[in-house]
Amino acid sequence: MGPKTPSKKPPARNAFGRDSEAGDIYSFRTSPITEFSPRETNRYAAFKILGLIDGRVCFVVLDGTFDRHPELVQVSDLAWLAVHRFSHWEIPRPAWSTTPKNWKCDLDDLRFVGSVSISPEEADLVPTCPSIGTWTVASAHAEGEWRWRNDRTAFEEEVERARQVRNARAAAERERYEKRLKLLTWEQLLEEQLLARWNEHPPFPPPDFVADARKFLRSVIVELQSLGPKPKKAQVRAVLKACVDWFNRKDTEFGQVIETEEREDICAVLEEFAVVAGHKSLVTEIDTWREW
Repeated sequence: MGPKTPSKKPPARNAFGRDSEAGDIYSFRTSPITEFSPRETNRYAAFKILGLIDGRVCFVVLDGTFDRHPELVQVSDLAWLAVHRFSHWEIPRPAWSTTPKNWKCDLDDLRFVGSVSISPEEADLVPTCPSIGTWTVASAHAEGEWRWRNDRTAFEEEVERARQVRNARAAAERERYEKRLKLLTWEQLLEEQLLARWNEHPPFPPPDFVADARKFLRSVIVELQSLGPKPKKAQVRAVLKACVDWFNRKDTEFGQVIETEEREDICAVLEEFAVVAGHKSLVTEIDTWREW
């Protein structure tokens, strides 16, 4: 694969501060995987942009690690990096992902390396990529696979320590949440900012989606409150299902912006609605209604 003819188009404002195209390769300094990993990796990796799909940039990490930023000749013919760490797949999948085009690139020390041609196989990856994330996914793949190949025992110990810390934090958070549910009222919910951690974009949905969601959820609170202190289960179910249906439609409208964290936050709000309405058992039905 040889370098492409340089583009004469003027630079555009995007994640990289230039007009990026399929075949462009960027290098970056990798970041630690967990809070227990060494603070400096002293490693560099690269990814290739494969194309655009539904306003998202599809990219694949290349199978190469360096002690400094690589030159184009070092990366132009590299294969795709395959994901092996903690994997149960018989055939490893590519280290690829998509990121909304307007999301800021949060990789460390990003540099443009150069451009190469895209193969038919790489073009075929674009419409089938199942993942959406921030640009740091590239670092997680590159650094994670290097550690898996070269320092697996220490890497697994760090990941396990991080998992234990997350579980302890989650348990403490759940305990605080259960105490909150016991005292929660409609009046309190109307005073609070719902989906509180969605203020930063990215990684959370765009401001228009957040504003629409908060406005709609407030209307749901008012509707549930109007049912009285002891509403029938069927009434509450109908309101909650209509709420989930709204998010199903909005998620499609905005291009599937509800990911894992967004799903958790929405489900937490719906659980609060169900509890304050006196029908917590309805929480188990939410998963059967949602499409995100």
